[in-house]
Amino acid sequence: MLNTSIKIFLAGAILLIGITAASAQVDPQSKITTNVPFSFVVDGKTYPAGTYSFGRLDTNGGDSSQLVMYGPKDLQAILNTTPTIAATEAKDTHLVFEKVAGQYFLTQIWGQGDAQGAKLITSDEQKKAIAEAAGSGATDSTSSANSDQ
Repeated sequence: MLNTSIKIFLAGAILLIGITAASAQVDPQSKITTNVPFSFVVDGKTYPAGTYSFGRLDTNGGDSSQLVMYGPKDLQAILNTTPTIAATEAKDTHLVFEKVAGQYFLTQIWGQGDAQGAKLITSDEQKKAIAEAAGSGATDSTSSANSDQ
């Protein structure tokens, strides 16, 4: 009896995972591609310079705050974001980085013509680097990488 219950549970879990994966696809309308000429950090992980694509997860019509990032060598990551609003539409597709103590942190993603961008959730590592830089007198600066497309 217990063995049958476990099999039924596992079958249900596999079915649920399949349904979730099928419903969480990247919205092709939201996909942007850009070259990043330097290594950068997202959520505590360092990514190499290279060409990156970003797309919003399409959760069956829901307003997803998650983006998928595709990078060199089949690199993939899910990015948690919040909306950020600009006074005017973005003139071009671009990424915004914050440079802290010589390290770049990806902070925002903007699509050409959009007045709403995606702001990445500040990681604990980034908060720590900012605090340490403030204590040492290092200054923060912002850089951007424009879209190739």
